[in-house]
Amino acid sequence: MNVPNLITLSRLAITAGVFVCLELAPARSGPGGPGSIDAPLVWVAFVLFLVAAITDFLDGYLARKWNLVTAFGRVADPFADKVLIAGSLITLLQFPPATTVLTTWYVVVVVAREFLVTAVRGVVEASGRPFPADRLGKWKMVAQCITVGSLMTMVAGTGLWVWLALGSFWVSLVLTVVSGANYVWKARDVLFGDAR
Repeated sequence: MNVPNLITLSRLAITAGVFVCLELAPARSGPGGPGSIDAPLVWVAFVLFLVAAITDFLDGYLARKWNLVTAFGRVADPFADKVLIAGSLITLLQFPPATTVLTTWYVVVVVAREFLVTAVRGVVEASGRPFPADRLGKWKMVAQCITVGSLMTMVAGTGLWVWLALGSFWVSLVLTVVSGANYVWKARDVLFGDAR
């Protein structure tokens, strides 16, 4: 267990904090009444989400810089990313302000893509070939992080980021589909035999 892998594991713990805050944010009683949103809790979730997103880039950078890329890291890092993004999107579906932009079908596409890439990565890695994230997948992650972060600010009551949420929603959708197809294409020799 090295430092980059510990950072990856910390992302899972921070992600759990994001989920707890978002789950507690809808008020069931109190001054705001049922249906109101505890904005401070959503802001805490937003900050935790940003920290988790930063660790995604930090662990990979350190692993490459210190030559500490491991099989565990190649599996745990994308797994932690998937939990952070897919879990946040699913949790945000309970908030009407978020669903002015976020749709159920978008979440289904994101989750389906992650299942697909995980399966493809498993098959390729089992063949003995490393199958790390590529640049397109990383840009997809950036766009999804912007989407989730913008949606959280909308839930917290700030409408300033609605256009950013809309723009990143569509950009991340395109990158989600294209990067998923790209992973399948890169693994075509293992999945379908030699395609040359």
